[in-house]
Amino acid sequence: MPYLTYFDVVEHLITSSFGGPQDAEQRDIRTAVQRAYQELTTMRDWSYYHVHGRVITQTPYTAGTISVANTTVELTDGTWPAWAASGAYIKADNQIARVASRTSNTILQTDSAIRFKGALTGQPYALYRTVYPLPSDFRNLDQPSDEYHWWSGLYLTPDEAMKLERVSNSSGEPYHWTIIKDPDSSGWALKLIGYPTRQETIDFTYRRTARQLRYSGHESASRQGTISGSGTSVSGSGTAFNPAMIGAVLRVGDTSSTPGPIASITPYVMEAKVSAVSSASSLTTDTFGTFAGSTKYLVTDPIDIPDHMHNCMYSAAEYWLARIRNNKPDAAFAMYQRDLRLAMEQDQLAPLSGRSQAIWHDGGWKSPLRPDQGT
Repeated sequence: MPYLTYFDVVEHLITSSFGGPQDAEQRDIRTAVQRAYQELTTMRDWSYYHVHGRVITQTPYTAGTISVANTTVELTDGTWPAWAASGAYIKADNQIARVASRTSNTILQTDSAIRFKGALTGQPYALYRTVYPLPSDFRNLDQPSDEYHWWSGLYLTPDEAMKLERVSNSSGEPYHWTIIKDPDSSGWALKLIGYPTRQETIDFTYRRTARQLRYSGHESASRQGTISGSGTSVSGSGTAFNPAMIGAVLRVGDTSSTPGPIASITPYVMEAKVSAVSSASSLTTDTFGTFAGSTKYLVTDPIDIPDHMHNCMYSAAEYWLARIRNNKPDAAFAMYQRDLRLAMEQDQLAPLSGRSQAIWHDGGWKSPLRPDQGT
């Protein structure tokens, strides 16, 4: 299937609103596309965004002994592991402190608030990790599963997790869990309550965010110069390829015309996704193609939605443009709602009929038997 791209939706709005290619006219058009895209992809947990995620737990580290002075933890007869500052905690003398940084092989600094309450000398300890970063495109997730059970732990709010960890900091499965702000990045993290005692995989299904839109294909950097191609290699002359174009769509025209949408009078000859950018004049695509030098092209971001949402994306963009321009937005909204309803009706990937009404849970229980359908 051909890609639906940022370029296509901008060109659709230019055509439907009787606009032109000037930057001043495109500013509200581009804003409308961005707002429609953000709203449409986040208003519902669309099946298209359900993906499989995994974190790998760490085995606790207990070699040697520690001494504590203020927020400094010094290790004797051991070497702090590289993961010591990544969502790690130290438990010693029935106290818990959060690791803030690993400053050397034998020195850790604890958080200024979640720290030991006093000095310690020659204490046995356990360094363990309970916080694991989630993928950068994470939105929300379903119940995680370890390697041996579906899971018998429960979701807790961050406040409940803090209280349980405070009074009952045990180790091993079953883990309770929560989602918190990742203390070491701008993203989110999975926090396990009942810290892991071994390395194992924790799998989960989560909803990802849609790919960001950056290049509409109208910017000078996305179409300047010309290209030639052989296989998956594309060479440019006077081009300005850059790493932000990885994952974008390269559309190829001919030596006289910049490629337009498939319905235009100068439709693109071929298209491929950019898989790597080596330099401003060299990139690699995911599919093969051959075209001569001096060929015109453009680079544009794909609209990260499934086929059954394409019409809805067009009408959502029309609605937002009408709203921005205060040009009969109610009529545009009615069409948007019609296409949104159709998209939701088609958002079904598996049959509902013929599914088993009882399943085994390998954590030790079985759902009760039910009568056959229709009886």
